[in-house]
Amino acid sequence: MDIDCFKRMYRMVDYQRRLCMCDVCSRYNWQEFAGKISFKQLDYLMLIRLAMPCNLQQVMTLTGLSSSAASLFVDKMTKQGVVLRDQDPRDRRNILIRPGEKLMELLNEIDRELERIIVTELRSCTPEQIDELDRSCALVCQKLEKINAASVLP
Repeated sequence: MDIDCFKRMYRMVDYQRRLCMCDVCSRYNWQEFAGKISFKQLDYLMLIRLAMPCNLQQVMTLTGLSSSAASLFVDKMTKQGVVLRDQDPRDRRNILIRPGEKLMELLNEIDRELERIIVTELRSCTPEQIDELDRSCALVCQKLEKINAASVLP
């Protein structure tokens, strides 16, 4: 397997995702909400959304923030209504954060924009190439989900 090619593909997809973040956040209907959070904070939220609902330890692990920085980040996002805090039903000492409704709308809009770009670019592929891509993507997801199941992602 050409790992360098795989890593390059990942970086290119991530680059397009970041461009989509900028594009979607610059649109009129998101300016008020997106103006409450920085690009870096939105990037952190994109990182932790797969783990949500998650606790502060998971936020620290996924973002690389220190305990105090992660706590400040979550406090700020909570005060702005970007994320919500809930008591963990399994452990009342544990607080879980989950995305607020407006954040989920924004993240879904970013996903739709990225999907639109990818679908547009893949229109020139043959059905066989699309099938090959589908199988490859499914295999990569299956392997990564196995790794993630053993880590911080639920």
